[in-house]
Amino acid sequence: MFLRIMFVVFLLPFFILSLSYAQSGQKIAVLYFTDRSGFDNGSGCGWFSLGPLNSLFGTGHSREKWDLSSGFRDLLNESLKSSGYDLIEPSYVDQVIKESGKNNISELANKLGADIVIIGDITKFEQHRTRVSSQGPTRAGTGGEYGMNMNFMGGLAGYYYTSTVKAKFAIYDNSGSEIDSGEVVSKKDLQDFYIGIGPLSKNYKGGDSANPKEQKESQTPIVDYKKLDAMKFGTDEFKNKTLFGLATMDVINQMVTNISNFVEPIYQPNVLGKIIYVGDGKYLKENEVYIDLGASDGLVIGHKFGVYLEGIVLTDPDTGKELGKSPDKKVGVIKVTKIEADHLSIAEIIEGLGQVSKGNLIKAE
Repeated sequence: MFLRIMFVVFLLPFFILSLSYAQSGQKIAVLYFTDRSGFDNGSGCGWFSLGPLNSLFGTGHSREKWDLSSGFRDLLNESLKSSGYDLIEPSYVDQVIKESGKNNISELANKLGADIVIIGDITKFEQHRTRVSSQGPTRAGTGGEYGMNMNFMGGLAGYYYTSTVKAKFAIYDNSGSEIDSGEVVSKKDLQDFYIGIGPLSKNYKGGDSANPKEQKESQTPIVDYKKLDAMKFGTDEFKNKTLFGLATMDVINQMVTNISNFVEPIYQPNVLGKIIYVGDGKYLKENEVYIDLGASDGLVIGHKFGVYLEGIVLTDPDTGKELGKSPDKKVGVIKVTKIEADHLSIAEIIEGLGQVSKGNLIKAE
C-alpha cells in the first residue's frame, strides 16, 4: 500500500503539468521557421537553374521569389488566429529577436510576454514531374463511378505530378522547456494524361475519374511552373488552387492540430450539432467523425464537444400525454481537427471510442 501511494504521489506532478498546458487564454508566439528544404528560390518551382544560360533556353522569365521561412510562419500565424488563438504580432516578435537573438528561448518568451513559443524547420518542399507514355494499342480503365475500360490505337501519354511538403516543429513554454515536438508531412498527386485515338487526342486530368460533365479546369490544381512562378506564396490562389498549396496547407493544419493538444482556443461557440458519420476505416479513420457544424457556426480547429445520447420522451401510459424527457447521457468527447465547409467538419474521438454513434448530439464543452 505504501509503495502504491508513493507511486501516485510521484506521478501527480506530471499529471498536473500536462493539464496546465491544455488551457485557454495563453499567448502564443511563432518565432521563426528555418528553410532547410533546398528548394531553389533562384530558378523557380523545382526546375533546375542554368544561370546565365536560362535566357538562351527560354527559362529566364521573371518570377515571384518564394521566401519559405517567412511564408510558413505567416501561414501558421493566420491559421492559429483564425482558429481562435491569442497570438503575439509577428512584427513585435521580429523586433525582439533582432534585439536578443534566437538562442535563449526562455528570454525571448519572457520579453514577448508569451506563454507558448513555436519554432519550425522546413525539411522538404518539392514538386516532381514524371513523364508517362505507352506506345501502340493500349487498354486503360478510367475507374471511378463513371469509369469504363477502353482500347486505344494511339497509346496514352502525359505527366504524373507529386508535391511533397515536410516540416518539423517544436513547442516550448516560457521557461524554455520543450512541451512537444514532431514532424508533419503531406504528399499530393495529380495525373495529367492525354489519350490518342488516331490523329485525335483527349485531355484527361485529375486522377480518379469523375463525371465528365462536372469536371472543370478550375478544379484541377495548378502545377505549371510558369504559372507558379508568377504567383505570390501564401495567397488564396496558392493555398486553394495549386498542388504545392494544398500540400502546404495540409502541413500547416497538422501543426495547428498538434498545438491544440496543449493550448485551447480563447473562445468556444455555444452551438449544438450532431454526429452525421462515424469513421469505419474507409472514408475516415475509426476514431474520426463528421459533424454538421463548420466555419459558419464559428468552429475552429481544437474546439471540443461533448457527445450525448439523446434522452427519450416520457409519456403517460394511460393518456399518452407527454410528461417530459429523460436527461441526455454523455458518451464521449470529440475535438475538431479539420473544417471542411460552412456546416461540415471532421473531429477526433478523444473519449468514448466505440460508444459514439451517428445521430448523437454534440454540445460545447
